[in-house]
Amino acid sequence: MAIREFTPADMQPVMRIVKASLGETYPPSLYLTIHNIWPSGFLVLEVEGRIEAFVAAVESEKNVVRVLMLAVTPEHRGRSFGSLLMKELHARCIAAAAHMVKLEVRKSNSSALSFYERLGYSVVGELQNFYLNGEGAYVMRKTLGS
Repeated sequence: MAIREFTPADMQPVMRIVKASLGETYPPSLYLTIHNIWPSGFLVLEVEGRIEAFVAAVESEKNVVRVLMLAVTPEHRGRSFGSLLMKELHARCIAAAAHMVKLEVRKSNSSALSFYERLGYSVVGELQNFYLNGEGAYVMRKTLGS
């Protein structure tokens, strides 16, 4: 198992994971834009040379990182891949002098809410009609070093 930065050659596996895990389809240009904004925040996790999970984050404001997506293939859930990716992302945030990480979670996704709470995130707000299907989101954040 290895964690490394995303490269454009990883586009198809990442898009496959997004479709299988998040049920979404985004244009390739989105992934390239995320990568170009902050390459250190777009990480993939490989198992035996195959990408099975990723996290994509950008610096959204000075010293604040926003996680845009975290996904693990359904067959690899429960193996701490999400936790490992977030731990590496937090280390990269600290190295980049970011002191806070923010993200949004579907209100209906109780397992994701629990996951982020275990990592030290707290709900700090709500967004109505945040997702393409009209579902709302909880805004969560974590102060690094806490």
